Amino acid sequence: MAFTARQERYARLVASGKDFHTSALEAGCKNHESARKFVSDMNKRKNVQAFIAELRAVQSGLDQANQGDKPTATPKSANAKYETPLEFLTAVFNNADDLYTPKERISAAIALLPYTEQKLAQTGKKEDILDNAYHKSRSGRFATLSNQADIFESRLLQ
Repeated sequence: MAFTARQERYARLVASGKDFHTSALEAGCKNHESARKFVSDMNKRKNVQAFIAELRAVQSGLDQANQGDKPTATPKSANAKYETPLEFLTAVFNNADDLYTPKERISAAIALLPYTEQKLAQTGKKEDILDNAYHKSRSGRFATLSNQADIFESRLLQ
């Protein structure tokens, strides 16, 4: 299947090491929404993915040819690897790397809530009636629950 100019430019930018979204914007997408859709479409196209893999193989072959027999040092990854979303959100919330703005930290805390705090279920009619009766019997004009123990003890003492 033939490539369009935009698809080929996108593939070359991705193969050169740019992230998908930036590559889509530079390839000719007008806004972020269309770039997101374009990236999704390009990830589904096998011919574009094969072309990207081919370009990466050619580039890695050229890099190895230029370096000769010199050992390559692997750079440390700037992003820490997290196994679960909970670990990642906790790291962002705690600002472990001093990389995040307060707005991002608040967003991470909001996203972290479902993992840590349970949402209280709504009570039914019968449970609600029992709770109201219990609270009214503990305090108020007709409070009897707190006095029942005193009455029972006073009968025992007589």
